[in-house]
Amino acid sequence: MSLDDDLLNAELGETNDVFRLSRVGELKLASYRMFAQAKKTIDIFSYDLDPRVLSDREIEQAVLTLVKRSRHSRVRMLVFETTALQGVDHRLISLLQSFSSYITLKVLSKNYQTIPFSFYLVDDAGLIYRSNHNELETQVFFNEKLKVKDYQKQFDEMWEQSRIASEFRTLGI
Repeated sequence: MSLDDDLLNAELGETNDVFRLSRVGELKLASYRMFAQAKKTIDIFSYDLDPRVLSDREIEQAVLTLVKRSRHSRVRMLVFETTALQGVDHRLISLLQSFSSYITLKVLSKNYQTIPFSFYLVDDAGLIYRSNHNELETQVFFNEKLKVKDYQKQFDEMWEQSRIASEFRTLGI
């Protein structure tokens, strides 16, 4: 079986393998598989919502499915700055503007601007971790509740100290 086949068969909260990825296509596939299995939450901590990975039609559909699943669904995105996202047709920004009750974007507080890594958390089990947000080297865990709990605590702390990215709000006129 290939890495792609293994990722396609990975189950959130069930698969204990650690996947080590180094290509954009692999990272897109892993993100899609994990997001598509989300039941409650997706939290994204990313320098600029990496458009190579996250501005993908299948990922957009997976996030859309989550937010339509339940009124309790939640997607939180935390970025370092929004300059790179302004004037760009990013699929997750479009979803944010259409589903602002379920999807929130915040800009990271200056206190955390030196953090080199990025990660995505899905429900209480999934973690996609890049030790350097400039590199593609990624570790993917579909069933790593303890690590997710630790990263969730860190995400929540950063989230509380960060500001809403109001520059992407749409005005209802």
